[in-house]
Amino acid sequence: MNPFNHKQTLIIGGGLSGLLAAWHLHRAGRRVTVWEAAETPGGWAQTLAWPGPNGESGWLERGPQALRLGDDSALGRICTALDLDLRRPGPRGPRWLGKAGRRHPSPATLDGLFRVPGMRLAEKLRLLVEPFAPGAPVEENLRTFFARRLGEGFAREALPALVGGLLAAPPERMDVGALPRLQGLEARGGLVCGGLRMGPEHTCLPRGGTGALAQALAASLPAIECGRRALALEALPEGRWRVHGEDRSADFDTVVLALSPAAGTGLLGEAAPQAAHELAAIPGLDLRVWHSRHRMVPGWERGLGLLLHPPEGRGLLGAVSLAADDPRGVPGLLQLRTYLGGAYPVEAELETWPGVLAELSHWLPELGEALQVREEACPSAFPLLEPGHRARVAHINEGLPPGLHWLGAARFGPGVGDIAEGIEAWARSLQG
Repeated sequence: MNPFNHKQTLIIGGGLSGLLAAWHLHRAGRRVTVWEAAETPGGWAQTLAWPGPNGESGWLERGPQALRLGDDSALGRICTALDLDLRRPGPRGPRWLGKAGRRHPSPATLDGLFRVPGMRLAEKLRLLVEPFAPGAPVEENLRTFFARRLGEGFAREALPALVGGLLAAPPERMDVGALPRLQGLEARGGLVCGGLRMGPEHTCLPRGGTGALAQALAASLPAIECGRRALALEALPEGRWRVHGEDRSADFDTVVLALSPAAGTGLLGEAAPQAAHELAAIPGLDLRVWHSRHRMVPGWERGLGLLLHPPEGRGLLGAVSLAADDPRGVPGLLQLRTYLGGAYPVEAELETWPGVLAELSHWLPELGEALQVREEACPSAFPLLEPGHRARVAHINEGLPPGLHWLGAARFGPGVGDIAEGIEAWARSLQG
């Protein structure tokens, strides 16, 4: 038996990363405690009650709207082990790209890909030779990656809206490692051939919303202490660590920081100054999200998606709605989620809901007045994984003393699936 199984491990941070790490270690037979500063575990992965205008049952997602699972993915294995009741949504409603003052079919669809405004005929034909694109250099940003694989026209005219809507930043400011699946696709022959070999991903919704994943993880763990904030780390003899909290201190053999870069920097300052310095250099992007409910628009019953080509949205990145039969929504109403900010400046007119609605109405003229509105500020919702990020992550890990680990979206990528894959591999590495 691995002697490490008898040692005490503390996970600092009860968000999704911390819960996943604790779940893997607990299943391996290790003694794990989780400290979470908030009163509820889950971090961004929470489904919050939001009653309808007449008190009807309704919910909103603080984090991701749904989960994307591959046929053989870490996230899929976790959902199966937790026995989550997953619902596969039906066909999607319209998806648009807002560009050149009007909306067009989304470039995320095959039809829209060849109809992106601004792309010349030769640039559209260039898309067809993607399987023959050359291999990757050592360091690459997302714009360079897609220009190499799909051509300059796609990188110029379509990619900014896709990356802005997904990662809230310009593609040239994001390391290709921000989307780890891209590297897996390229290793298997490219976006098209690699996709065929890796298999598709499916969008799923757990019963109870995406927050049900965090709830199920938390319920499977024996020791989660909410409302407990770690304030400092103290190195002890024989590689152990004393963690000082607001009201007590405790000793552990291993400490795992499942925190944002900003929070992790504060704890690592004296214990691992080199790692703290590198961690502090990872910016966090603040996102503003407006949730709104409107009368249903005919044709939008399957939901809608809108991505805006920067800077035409003036800081508004996009919007997505729930399908009419989504159990989180209020029957008969359209529930919309609108994103602003990130690495893009938000113009003053969009600081309040009337300004946001006016901008939305330019792109979605069918949209009526809101019956309900709720704003959610999301500070440091996304890590900005800049070019050279993989080298930075390596330096952080090299600078951590024995018994200290660091996990999270800033290490593995912001997607739930990316985090699940990274933490599964990390937990497997400890088994040796």
